[in-house]
Amino acid sequence: MKRKAIIIFLLLSYFTVSSFAQQKNIDVTYVGNSGFLIEIGDNKILIDALFKGFKGAYNLPQEIQSKLSLAQAPFNDVDLILVTHAHGDHINPDMVRQHMQNNPKAIFASTKQMIDAYKDTTDRCIGFNPTEEKSDIKVIDGINIEAFYLPHGSDSRIINIGFLISVDGVTIFQTGDVDFDQFTFEKFRAFNLPEKKIDLLFIQHYYLRGDSLSDKFIKEAISAKYILPIHYHFTTPPFDEKIISQNYPDAILFNNELESWQMPVNIGTFPVLKGEYLGEILPEDSAIVFAPDLISTDTTIEHGSPTFSLDGKEIYWQSNYRQRGKKTEILLKTMQEVDGVWTSAENSPFGGMLAFSNNGETAFFIAIDSENDKELYSASKKNDEWTNPVSLNLLSRFPELKFLFGPSVSKNGTLYFFAYTEDLETMNNFGIYRSELENGVYMKPELLPASINLEKGTLNWTPFIAPDESYLLFSSNRRNPEKDGGDIYVCFRNSDGSWTESYILNNQVNSNRQERFPYVSPDGKYLFFTRWVERGNEDIFWISSNVIEQMRTKAK
Repeated sequence: MKRKAIIIFLLLSYFTVSSFAQQKNIDVTYVGNSGFLIEIGDNKILIDALFKGFKGAYNLPQEIQSKLSLAQAPFNDVDLILVTHAHGDHINPDMVRQHMQNNPKAIFASTKQMIDAYKDTTDRCIGFNPTEEKSDIKVIDGINIEAFYLPHGSDSRIINIGFLISVDGVTIFQTGDVDFDQFTFEKFRAFNLPEKKIDLLFIQHYYLRGDSLSDKFIKEAISAKYILPIHYHFTTPPFDEKIISQNYPDAILFNNELESWQMPVNIGTFPVLKGEYLGEILPEDSAIVFAPDLISTDTTIEHGSPTFSLDGKEIYWQSNYRQRGKKTEILLKTMQEVDGVWTSAENSPFGGMLAFSNNGETAFFIAIDSENDKELYSASKKNDEWTNPVSLNLLSRFPELKFLFGPSVSKNGTLYFFAYTEDLETMNNFGIYRSELENGVYMKPELLPASINLEKGTLNWTPFIAPDESYLLFSSNRRNPEKDGGDIYVCFRNSDGSWTESYILNNQVNSNRQERFPYVSPDGKYLFFTRWVERGNEDIFWISSNVIEQMRTKAK
C-alpha cells in the first residue's frame, strides 16, 4: 500500500508482543533415572519422575520420594504429570495418587493402557492412544502435546509413547524407552520431527555412544538444540559420561539428583521458522493453539483469526494489548515466507479483520481507527503494489447500518459482514448481512434469516463464508446465553439460496468459554477460531476442517 494511503489509519508506534521479546526461564531439574522436572515460565511438568526404583539396584532417595508424594517444593504446583510407559523405573502408581491428592491442580497423562489400569474416575487423568500410523494430539491446560507410538522393544504388551510438548514457545521431545531397532530410518523420519523445531531432546544415553545409525536418527530424524540423556540406571551398557561427552560434547549431563540446568535464551532473537503454517504442528481432529507465544501470546487478545494469502506465504493478524489504566494498543501484524523462511513480524499495511478476495487481488478490512471510522475499506493490488484504500460507502448509502465489522468474501465477490442496526432484538443489535457485487458496486445489504440471526437477545456475529457460499460459519451464544459467550455454528446454503438451520460444531471446537472469529484456510484444510483462555488472553486455535464436513450430513 502506498505510504500516503496510510494517513487514514492513524499509524501508531507498534511493538511485537511475543515470547522472543519477553523470554521466560526454562529450567530442567534431574529427579532420578529418566525422571525430570521441567519449568517453563509458570508451567511445571514432571516426566517419568514419580517412581521408587528397584530394591538392590537404584532407589530414588527417600527424601525425594517424600517431596514428590507430598507435592512439596520443588514439586509443588505441578501442572502436568507425564508417564511414557508402565514400568517401575518410570512410575509408581501410589506415588502418583498421593501427589494428586496433595496437589489438586495436577493432571496425569500417560498411555491409555496406563490410565485404564489406574482406574481413576475423575477428569484429571488423560489417556493417549497413538497408533503406528497416527499420532494422538491433545491440549492439556494450554500445553500442546503430540503422542507418538514408539515401541519399547518387540514385546508390545507394554506400550511406550514419546511426548512432543509445546508450551510458551518451547518444544520438548521425550522418547521414553524407544527402541530404534523397531524402525527403519525412513519410517522414523516420517514423524517429521525436525520440522517441529525441537529445543530439548530427552533420549536414552546408550544412543549417544557414537554408532552411525543412532547418530543418523538423532541428528537427521530428530534434530534438537539441546540433548539431555535419560535412563541413568537400569541399562546395559551402563551410563558412561565420558563416552557421551566424546560424541556429544554439548549434551547436558547431571551428577546428582535435584541438580538443575537453565536453557540459554537469546533475548530479542527471532526463531527460524520454515514450512507451511510457520512450521507449526498440523492439527487433526483436536483443536490446538496456533503459533503459541509467537502469534497466540498470553499477554494479548488475538482479535480475529489469522488471514493467509492464497499461496499461504503471507499471514496477517490483529492482537489487542490491554493495560490497566491505559488505552488498548491495536497490533496489526504480518509475516511473509521468503526463500523458505518466515520473516519476523512487521506492521501490517491493512486495517483489522482482513479478508482477501478469491483471486487475492482485493483486500477488505476495517480502519485502524475503528472507534471513529466505522466503515469497511478495500484496496486492490496492481503491479504487486496495493492501491490507496477506498471506502465501500455502505454506511453513507444505507444509513440504517451504524457500523460494519468482520468482512468475509465469496468467490464471486459477495460480501458478508456483521453490523449494528437499531431494533434488531439481538444482543448488541448485531446482525449478519450479505451484500452482492454488481458492476463493481456493493448492493443493499440483506439481513440473513432467523436461523442465523436468532433474535431474543442472542449474539450473532463474526461470519466466515465459504468461497462457493455453500456454508456460513459464525459465532453465537444461543446454546447457553447465560453462561457461554459464544460457540461456532455452521449453516448450509441450499441450491435455491435459502439457508438450513444452524448446527453447533463439536466439543473439539466449542467449550464453556467464548469461541468466535471462525476462518478456513485458503487450501480448505484447517478451521481457525479464537477462544478466551483466561481474562485478558484470547488465543487462536486450529483444527482439521473435517469438523465442518461432519456437520454437512446432518443438514441433508
